[in-house]
Formats: sequence, C-alpha cells, structure tokens
Amino acid sequence: MPLAPASSDLGFFRSSESRDSKYDPAAIGLAFSGGGYRASLFHAGAVIRLNELGILSKASRIASVSGGSITTGILAMNWDKIDWNGKSEGVATHEAMTEHFIKPLMDATALNIDVGVSILGFVPGISGGNQLARSYDKHIFHNKKLNTITGSRRFLFCAANLQTGGLVRFTKEYVADWKAFFSTTHNIKLSEAVAASSGFPPILAPLRLDLSGETVTAPAGAMYDNEALRKNPVLVDGGVYDNIGLEPIWKRCGILIASNAGSNNPAMVSQFRLGMMMRVVNTFLDVSVNWRERMLVNMFRNQLADGLKERNGAFWTIKTPTHNLAWDGFKASPAQLKTAGDMATRLKKFPVETQRAAVLAGYSYADGTIRQFVLPDAPAPTAAPVLP
Repeated sequence: MPLAPASSDLGFFRSSESRDSKYDPAAIGLAFSGGGYRASLFHAGAVIRLNELGILSKASRIASVSGGSITTGILAMNWDKIDWNGKSEGVATHEAMTEHFIKPLMDATALNIDVGVSILGFVPGISGGNQLARSYDKHIFHNKKLNTITGSRRFLFCAANLQTGGLVRFTKEYVADWKAFFSTTHNIKLSEAVAASSGFPPILAPLRLDLSGETVTAPAGAMYDNEALRKNPVLVDGGVYDNIGLEPIWKRCGILIASNAGSNNPAMVSQFRLGMMMRVVNTFLDVSVNWRERMLVNMFRNQLADGLKERNGAFWTIKTPTHNLAWDGFKASPAQLKTAGDMATRLKKFPVETQRAAVLAGYSYADGTIRQFVLPDAPAPTAAPVLP
C-alpha cells in the first residue's frame, strides 16, 4: 500500500538547501525519540506495526536519539538477517521479527545499567559515557563494529557535541559534525554510537570518542577548522540537541514518520528554591521538542504551490489523546497506556508486564495514527502481536 509523496518543493528548508539538494518527496524517513528504556520499548511496538503495514522495509533513512537508538541499534545490527518479503512483499514474518528484533530488544531492556554506570562515572579517570558503551557492548552489541551494520538503508544515531554545540551523526560510513569534523568508522563500535546517543549528562556522559585510528577531515563549510576538534569529540545524549530525531530526515525525506516517547516537564507548584537549574534545563529541552513538534505538524497541514503537502506522514507521542485516532481493532488497554506513560525514562529493569505495556502502547499509537492520517484503507489489527 503506497504512501502519497509530498510536494517536490523543499518548503521551509528551501533557503537552507542548495539546488543540488538530495530531498526526495517520495522517500520515507523514520525518527525515534529519546526516553530511556520506556522509549526503546515503545518504539519497538511501533516498529512491529510499521513492518505489518509494509512501511518499515521501504524507509530510506532511520534516525534515532537516546533510548530510540537502542531500538534502532538492534534493528540495524540484525536487519540483514531478516527476510523482508517473508510474509508478503516488503513485510517480514512476525517470527523473524521476534527472533532478530523483539526478543533481543526485550532482553536488552531487562538489564539494570544506569545505576552501575553512574557509580563508575564518579570515579576519577572514568567517563560515564565510555563506561555505558562498554556495558552496551558486553550485553547487547557484542563487539559489533558500526561499519558492519546494514547498508541497505541509512541508519543515523544522533549525539550532541559539547565542544561545538553541533549535532553528531553516526552512520555505517561516517561520523560527522558539520561544524567541525568528518570521520571514517574503521574502528568505531556500534555500542559507542548508541552510548553517545543515549548518555544523558551528567552521570551517563560524556563519551569521549577516540578518532586517532580514523581519517578525519574538516567538512566543506565547516564552522571550525581546528585540528583539536577532530581528535576526541566530547559527546552527550542526542536529545540535548533534538530529542525527536528529526534533524537527519526532514530535509531529505518527503514522508516523515516520528514516534516520541520522551518526557515533558509536568506542572509543579513550587518556589524552586532548590533544583531550579534542573528545571531550567528541562524547560530548554521542552522548548526544543515543542518547536519541532509544531514544525512537523504544520508541514503535514501546509499545502505548497503544486497543491501537495509540504510533508506527508504521521507523528505520535506516548501520551497522545486517542479520540482523534483510528482506534478500532486491537489496541492496548487504557491501563496499559497509563502504565507506559508513567514509566520512568531510565535504563533500569522494568517488570515484564510493564515492558509489554510499553510495546503494546507503541504498537497501538503507530497503528491508530498511521491509519488515521496516512493509510486510511489499511485494515485494523485483529489481535495483539505475540511477544516473547
């Protein structure tokens, strides 16, 4: 079932792109937000439904941040083991998805990581982000190199560079911050990419990326031509820059599908005599997310001169009201939706039923949003996906 392409006009991004822009109005870009294991599990449910709808295998760019990078890291590592025509054209069987994606993801999110890493992060000479990478490598990614993940589509793991304030993109072929460096990936591990993307400061970060074994150059148009910035970038959670993961896809792809399991600042009755700076930081992060949400929704609504939408696609959050969605067929129960939305955004073990609630919530929101706004003729799911 094909998705309608967007306008061929770049729209909002026209002024920032050259005439040889790589924008493709028919290309599908997926974005998976941060939010700890809550996000990893929520996005796993979305991935299951995206596969059933035939969208996942057609995506050309899959971007992620923080907890979403755990999900996409496992998917990228095992992508080539999955027969993407096993059930029908462009759709893998649920059994293949379970073996190569769902089970490894459920196992990964059953690990208690953040407390141990946090304690070691306070030891002089040990960086929290590098210790997080070692934990990921031992338990999840098993020495997998970044340059060995699938090349059939572009996976992008996003981190923030404290040295430049720029977005760092980890891909199979390169690691780059447009402000300062472009590097090969000969010796970089997948665990380092995911840890850089998901290491929230101050206790799980920073990750100091060793580029001594790589070929590193200043990219064309770099803001800083400084060799010192091309040696050991100091990286933290990509959510500091963009907690939805839209930056690598919305200039390139006409069809944008984004899943957000991040946590907004709840209202608090307080004078904020203590903890004021943390509240200020969280407010800054919320503003960044809110701006991107509004931009994305406006692109879906805006028609350009050719009569087509500026962008086509879908966007949902872990707390999206359900009354405006296609909520027929199987859906997670209200209790499961509440359980998922109330989960802490940590890298800690959750009870199995809580894990399942988050997966089913992601599955339900993906289905309800996509069938409402993108594929209205797609059949509703008749039963819950079978989980390990």
